[in-house]
Amino acid sequence: PPVNPDKSLAGIAVDPKTLERVIPESRRPDGSLRKEIKIRPGFTPQEDVKRFRGTKQAQMDTNQLPKGHIPGWVAPSAA
Repeated sequence: PPVNPDKSLAGIAVDPKTLERVIPESRRPDGSLRKEIKIRPGFTPQEDVKRFRGTKQAQMDTNQLPKGHIPGWVAPSAA
């Protein structure tokens, strides 16, 4: 099992021993320990819900040029 399992945006990870979804224990700034929190099956926190994109919006996202791109600009050759 991985030592640092993948976490969702809300901090939820799968416990490698029990295969349950949990928020792992962590340390507070004062040094005390937060207990591990079990997440009930089927629960999806608001941070993990993806924003709905319609088909036309999704198509526009795939066709979008990278940020900072200038149409028609060609990089000068290194020669």
